[in-house]
Amino acid sequence: MFSLLIADDEALEREGLELMIRHLLPDTFTFLHAENGRRAIQLTEEERPDIIFMDIKMPGIQGLEAVRQIKATNPLTKIVMITAHDYFSYAKEGLVLGVRNYLLKPARREEVMDVLQLLIAEKEEERRLRNDQLELQERLSQLLPLAENELALLLMLESVQEVELEQLAGLLNLQWNRGYAMVLSFSKHSRKEWEEFQLAKRGVYEAVKQFAKPNLACITGPMIGYQMALFIPFFPERSGYSQRVISLDWGERLRSFVEERFKLSLSVGIGSIREGWDGISRSYREAVRVCADDNDIICVRHYEDITQSSGQKIISLDDEKKLMDALLRHDKQETAERFGMLYELLEQSEPRPFATLRGEVIGLLLFLCRGIQSGEGGELVSSLNALEDSVSFRRGAQAWLDSLIDGLQEKRERSRSHVLQRALLYIGQNYKEEISMEQTAEYVNLSPHYFSKLFKQHADENFIDYVTRLRMNEAKLLIMEERLSLKEICYEVGYKDPNYFSRVFKKATGITPSEYRQQMDKQSPC
Repeated sequence: MFSLLIADDEALEREGLELMIRHLLPDTFTFLHAENGRRAIQLTEEERPDIIFMDIKMPGIQGLEAVRQIKATNPLTKIVMITAHDYFSYAKEGLVLGVRNYLLKPARREEVMDVLQLLIAEKEEERRLRNDQLELQERLSQLLPLAENELALLLMLESVQEVELEQLAGLLNLQWNRGYAMVLSFSKHSRKEWEEFQLAKRGVYEAVKQFAKPNLACITGPMIGYQMALFIPFFPERSGYSQRVISLDWGERLRSFVEERFKLSLSVGIGSIREGWDGISRSYREAVRVCADDNDIICVRHYEDITQSSGQKIISLDDEKKLMDALLRHDKQETAERFGMLYELLEQSEPRPFATLRGEVIGLLLFLCRGIQSGEGGELVSSLNALEDSVSFRRGAQAWLDSLIDGLQEKRERSRSHVLQRALLYIGQNYKEEISMEQTAEYVNLSPHYFSKLFKQHADENFIDYVTRLRMNEAKLLIMEERLSLKEICYEVGYKDPNYFSRVFKKATGITPSEYRQQMDKQSPC
């Protein structure tokens, strides 16, 4: 159903036009009448009609002026001017203003019908497009929180894939890639506190999100275990020191908000400001490292304050890279040695709670998970956070490193096995044709040099010997069948020169193809 406003100073004209349209298109319109331009403007503002039939010459506000004002506030309304021949020049001006069409008085039924059908089709298409747009917006509104969650998880678990991160940032319309992380750590010091947190967990998460996002323009991560992360943009107009003070102030506000509203203890760790998604992910690891222990008198701590004032030793990027390199080379001994050295470096820093040491080591392990593109970061955090003493924690961390290396080796073997199986299948399907090692290497997307080494390692023979063995075995079977000549068999198994085939056959079996056939004939019971 559509609404149609008829604006004409003659009541007889309005009623006649309505009667005509009701007859032409029954049950299609609801009708509104305006006797002048002022009333047409008022009804349009109140009722927002889909279509207006506007007489160009009316007392008071003329039709064209009414059109100008209506189009200013209701640009989607379809307007048809009705005019006599004397005012046709005005009708052309109306078209410039956005009038969709015009009719000459007295309007003929066919013309009215044509105009209305055209406008109805346009309005239906507009409604369809609008519905599609609203549906898309609804789906996008449901997708955006998932995209934000995914982006936060990639940063938290240090699975920094620049392409994926940029896509998610683009979807979220994020115009920043410089910032810092803030980690909220809820107390689990006593069983009672942990149970209270579990009961309030969902409400706490939503409340913190609603409190933080409008004020900090931040990305909020999911609640993992007893921690929640915020990723906050850096405002260029503020200095780094000023931003540090502001971030500490906001950390204190969040702590007070949670403790006052939910009666839960909260400690806050804040990382340093860093460039790029990789840097912001590192800031998260810093925030995890300095999350205050429940018993610490300082409940909101900034990484730069702690490292510059407490004398804590910081693991250098070079040390991290050397550990990563040992891990990627699957060298368990060197990995264990380097990890042990870094663990002791952290452990021997300024005395501090075990929870802080645990956060730093977990952050280091997350960095390694990211480097090898392991998806086990969430499980790592969950399992190691459950360990409450240094001995079992260090043993568990080392076990995780060993399992990461085992996983890498298994993945490599699976990958190599898969590549070899594809290569063997390709050879089996094509060895009767011209086939080369280079063709096969290209098929499995490896360089010829690497493929050659890999093939020999797993097949215990080189490529040429393997293909030759397949061809000779096939030739023996065909010779035994006695349905093809030796020359035909030569071509059948992939050779073009019978003499060359004969030499290869003799080298492989010790006798020529004809001698082999004679032997088979002698052994035949017939």
